[in-house]
Amino acid sequence: MSLVSVIIPTVNRPNLVKRAIESVLKQSYEGEIELYIIDSSDNDKTEKLCNLFKNLKKRKIFYIKNENSQLPIDNYIIGSRYICGEYSKFLNDDDWLEPSYISYAVETMISKNVACVVSNVNLIKNFSKEKSTIRDYYNVENGLVQIEQVLDFILKSSALPVTDSAGLMKSEKLKEAFFSSLEHFECTKLQFGFDFYINYYPVFDGSGTYLVEESLVNCWAGNDSMTLNVKKSKISYCYFFAFLKMINLFDINVKTHRELIEHRASMIKVKSFFNKDIKKLIPEIDIRFRIILGIFVRDLVKKTIIKVKYSIKD
Repeated sequence: MSLVSVIIPTVNRPNLVKRAIESVLKQSYEGEIELYIIDSSDNDKTEKLCNLFKNLKKRKIFYIKNENSQLPIDNYIIGSRYICGEYSKFLNDDDWLEPSYISYAVETMISKNVACVVSNVNLIKNFSKEKSTIRDYYNVENGLVQIEQVLDFILKSSALPVTDSAGLMKSEKLKEAFFSSLEHFECTKLQFGFDFYINYYPVFDGSGTYLVEESLVNCWAGNDSMTLNVKKSKISYCYFFAFLKMINLFDINVKTHRELIEHRASMIKVKSFFNKDIKKLIPEIDIRFRIILGIFVRDLVKKTIIKVKYSIKD
C-alpha cells in the first residue's frame, strides 16, 4: 500500500484542527499515512495539542512550527516540502475527512487511472445566528471531469467542489500544480484560486480529475471563515484568472467561448480602474480585451431582476 502524505496548514485554531487531525489518523486506509501540521500560531496551544497525539502503527504525525510566516499561504509552501508519499493532499484546519476518504480516493485513482480525485462535500454552517448542515452540497455525478464542466463553472457559475480539502492527488502532480499556481501570487497569497487550480489542473494537462458524488469531506463554515468574509466577486476573479492561466499554459481551444471570456476579462479590467484591490489581482495575461454589448445588457438585466426579487422579498 502506498504512503499518503497529508498537510494541514493552521494558525490559532487548536480546537478546530484537533478534529481535522483525528479524522486523518482514523482513516480506514490500510497503507501508511504521514500527517504534517504546519503551524504559524502566535502561541503554543497547537503544539501542545499535537504532542498529545502518539504515533500509531502506519500513522505518524509531525509538528512543524513556522516562525517566519508572512502570509497564510506560507504554511502551504512549507508543507509542500515535506510531501514524500505517492499520494498527498492539503486539508484545511477547520475541515475533516470521513473515515473511508483516503481509501476510496486511492482506489479510484488507480482504477480510473487519473491524477486527482475530488469528493463532494457536506457543508456545516456554524454562525452565531445559523447552524445547519447541507449534505452533498454540490449537485455532481461520478465521472471524469471535462473541460466543458470547468468552463461552465467559470463562465456560468455551475457547481464544482473547489476546496483543496476535497482533493487527493498523485504527489508529483500536486506539487507541479501547486507551484504553478504560485506564479499568480496576488490571488494565491489570499488563498483564493489556487485550490481550484490544483484540483482541476489535471483536467487541462490530460492526467485527469475524477469527481465523486458522495460527500467524503466535511467543510466547516464558521464566523471566522476566510472565504465567507471576503467578497464573492474577488474570489470569482481569482478563479477566472486561474482558469485563464491554465488555458494559456496548455493552449486549450476555447473558440466557442472566446467572446464571453474576453468580455468578462474586459469587465474586470474596467472595474479595476475604480478599485485598487481588483487592480492588484489582475495578472499579466495574453488576452484580447473587448466588451460585448449584448452580453453586457443581458448581465445587467439579470442583476436588476435579482435585486428586484430581493427587495420584494425583504
